[in-house]
Amino acid sequence: MKKNLLYFKILLLSLLTTLSFAQSVDVRGRVTGEGGTPIYGANVVVKGSRQGAVTDEKGDYRIQVPKGSILTVSFIGYVAKDVPIGNNSTLNVSLSPQSSVLDEVVVTALGIRKERKSLGYSTTEIKGEDLTQARSVNVANSLVGKVAGLNITGTATGPSGSSRITIRGNGSIGGNNQPLIVVDGIPINNDNLGSVGMWGGSDKGDGISSLNPDEIETMNVLKGATAAALYGSRASNGAILVTTKGGKVGRGIGVEVNSNFVAEDLLIKRFKDYQYDYGAGNNGQKPTTVLEATTTNSWGGKLDGTSVMQYDGVARPYVAQRDNLINFYKTGNTFTNSIAISGASEKVTYRLSMNNLDNHGIVPGNTLHRNNFALNTNATLGPKLTVVANVKYITEKNHNRPRLSDSPGNANYTLFTMPTSLPISTMQDNIFDSRGYEKVWSENIYVQNAYFATNQYKQDDQKNRVIAAIEPTYTVTPWLSLMARLGFDNYAYRNTEITPTGTAYQLNGGYNNNLRNFTESNYSLNATIKHSITNDIGFSLLMGGNLMKQVNKLDNYSGSGFNIPFFYDISNISPASRSVSYNYIEKRINSVYASADLSYKNFLYVNLGGRNDWFSTLAAGKNSIFYPSVGASFVLTEAFKLPAAISFAKLRGSWAQAGGDTDPYNLSLYYGLTGSHLGQPLAQINGSQVPNSNLQPLTSTTSELGLEARLFNNRMGIDFAVYNRKTTNDIVAASISGTSGFSSALFNVGQISNNGIELLLNYDIVKARDFSWNASFNFAYNKNQVISLYGDLQNLQVGDPARSQSSYVFQQIGQPFSLIKGFAYKRDATGNVIYDAQGYPLKSDLVSYGTGVSPITLGFNNSFRYKGIGLSFLIDGKFGGHIYSGTNALAYRYGLHAETLPGRETGIVGKGVNEKGEPNAVNVPAQQYYQYLYNFAEPFVYSSDFLKLRQVIIDYTIPARLLNKMPFKAASISIVGRNLAILMKHTPNIDPESTYNNTNAQGLEFAGAPPTRSMGINLNLKF
Repeated sequence: MKKNLLYFKILLLSLLTTLSFAQSVDVRGRVTGEGGTPIYGANVVVKGSRQGAVTDEKGDYRIQVPKGSILTVSFIGYVAKDVPIGNNSTLNVSLSPQSSVLDEVVVTALGIRKERKSLGYSTTEIKGEDLTQARSVNVANSLVGKVAGLNITGTATGPSGSSRITIRGNGSIGGNNQPLIVVDGIPINNDNLGSVGMWGGSDKGDGISSLNPDEIETMNVLKGATAAALYGSRASNGAILVTTKGGKVGRGIGVEVNSNFVAEDLLIKRFKDYQYDYGAGNNGQKPTTVLEATTTNSWGGKLDGTSVMQYDGVARPYVAQRDNLINFYKTGNTFTNSIAISGASEKVTYRLSMNNLDNHGIVPGNTLHRNNFALNTNATLGPKLTVVANVKYITEKNHNRPRLSDSPGNANYTLFTMPTSLPISTMQDNIFDSRGYEKVWSENIYVQNAYFATNQYKQDDQKNRVIAAIEPTYTVTPWLSLMARLGFDNYAYRNTEITPTGTAYQLNGGYNNNLRNFTESNYSLNATIKHSITNDIGFSLLMGGNLMKQVNKLDNYSGSGFNIPFFYDISNISPASRSVSYNYIEKRINSVYASADLSYKNFLYVNLGGRNDWFSTLAAGKNSIFYPSVGASFVLTEAFKLPAAISFAKLRGSWAQAGGDTDPYNLSLYYGLTGSHLGQPLAQINGSQVPNSNLQPLTSTTSELGLEARLFNNRMGIDFAVYNRKTTNDIVAASISGTSGFSSALFNVGQISNNGIELLLNYDIVKARDFSWNASFNFAYNKNQVISLYGDLQNLQVGDPARSQSSYVFQQIGQPFSLIKGFAYKRDATGNVIYDAQGYPLKSDLVSYGTGVSPITLGFNNSFRYKGIGLSFLIDGKFGGHIYSGTNALAYRYGLHAETLPGRETGIVGKGVNEKGEPNAVNVPAQQYYQYLYNFAEPFVYSSDFLKLRQVIIDYTIPARLLNKMPFKAASISIVGRNLAILMKHTPNIDPESTYNNTNAQGLEFAGAPPTRSMGINLNLKF
């Protein structure tokens, strides 16, 4: 906390220096478009700074600027214009329609703004307004289907969970494959603070999920190392640059209010592929006693409406309960309110925003409360000195995040497996026994009553985060400027989990508390030279360096067995039953970099770049790596006279290298204290991995070629790219014999490749005065293949297997990344299933079923507008992937799946042959047969292909003439919906996106939170 206060004091000091005086002028004017039409919302910015204004409904603006400044005036769809102020106090500006969207200026690596047409690589910009209407609690999920080559998968854990983000495939066999997230020039930590494995758990969210979409002006997706080369190793998987809204002034102080309410309910309300013919029980018999009714199985008798015993000792009608999901899960809701105040004094522009998000999930008791505060300032301290300072403070409180995968404390598991004839109301009325302990409802004590799981288990986490930066820029000469940046990202995180007294598998309960304090500091200094060599040749050079330091402090204290029942505190656990640990983890990267840009006659652009990183985590003498990059752009329409149908055409190409390191302390053995003996301290070797003192950086080499064009007077846009990426010297943890005392060892040996194409099409189908219709389509294909592992090793298991232990994820030579393998039916040479002497199918060795990462992604968006009314919808899909469904495996095991109906009365004679090659003739009772199939992966691996109606927005902008007598400058209202329908899928009973973690082990599903659809309303007011 003291460190945070110190940073705040530094920021406050920098802002107080704005009391210095400098010569400035008051400039006002009007911005117009074609035919002199006023442009409302145009940006008027002092070039080289964030100081600016925005035009009102009449196109008017007013701004205080230093003498001699240049104003950059811009608006979407128009060519930006630089206008020197000179001695003018009135400056009217007329903008021309853009000949191409490529004339836009976009944010690139290190926050450098460049003309889009000059870039030798692919980048996609998403406007802030595209994130705030049909919004997601995790802003990353709002990007789904909107960017070619961007693959985003949310975990099946509800709104506050993490998202797996990859750009153009996966570049490391076992390391981090997600892009660098940069907010206002400051890299932020995007770690998943808690993930789910085969034994269950809950997803604790990530870094990007903390961001407030109302603060975001743009998000730029830099695709791969060629686009993000200046960030070095940390952006070898690309980068997402988040630029937040800065201070702008219209007339006086500007106020913007946004209010959003969204309600969500189940997307899959009933299991359409469950059976509703047979009820609770075993071996085809109805329960007649409490003991027989205490079961998870639906292998009982035919449902006939007769009165049958249930686990609470009460007899109820033996009928199908089709609405248990609807009756248990609530209608969730999210209420978001934000207010932003912006304005300017003589020398300072500012924007202060506050946002409150209040979310109640569909799982009873699950809540999220988040507050975001942000202050962005830009101060002119003299003719040559400007200072940008910004700070963001975020608080998050989560209660009872849904548990996934294995059964303990997982209400979803209970809902997906409870007997067909058992109403959820019985559980609600019978949570406790006479002692106040859990009333056991099934033969498996690790499967909790759903209401006991949601009401008695306690999970609370809280995160307080500060992201801040100071950025002074000094203009030495008109062609030379110096910029320093101090930025830091700090959060304090606490997670507490309580297993309550009376839990059937742990009667005395348990306690676990984790504390994490993370700080990353970045100090950089850049020098920029911009100077034209001749009238035709432009030149710019950036040189700089960066010092990065990360510190992670981890505390854990836990224990089991509360001495006083129902009193949940660590002091209530005997010292002998407690454990305490502390870890201090530090990492540093020192870097220098340079980038040179050359342009010739506005049609040829060349960029040369290089960066050198030195890693603290790698072996001395081998911890340095240099990354070169080169890119070129050739604007055909500027160089040649092309047919009139071609409004703009450009060829681009780039090549770059990046690298990566490993986690701290992988070079040598490290130790931990484990207590004492006879007053002497005891220590042991920590970790299960053999270190490698010779580790060196991995290398990722990327190349890209692309074509961008606008046709038919800018009505149609095309952006096509083909790329190749190869990672060598990847740091791989190879499995070794457990007799060594370790489970794995680290080596620099892995190779993995990515090849792919991307296509973006955009067409203005109708462009009339009062009506417009725009359609866009994006498509991407990525072939991601493992080339080599360690020595003769052919495959490497990644992460935990599925809870059934019948399905696994491997990296295997010659196969795609994240390969699903599992046990199949053993077959003879002609394909017949082979059965044993008892009539059960034999297991084969592990069989490959395909990748858990879909190689094909697409999105199709349509936008219609009639005067002030707009309608848009987004359809997206993924193809070519697979998923193992543990939920469907459980449905087989417990007799719930519709495919378990055949043979209930007659038994099952499996179609195939016995081990002698003779036709199988052994009859097996249906319950025993289908339960045995739970041990196989083959029946439960499905294609994860899907098409979804991802988003629909209906909006209305109130005309300015209707607001003349109101205090508003602008007002709009919209009705929004997300995840409204699954248009196509091949997975029975589950959403094909229902994976339970965001690690490299993709393609496993097991009893996650059910998918939801949401609908709501959004109101935006500007004063």
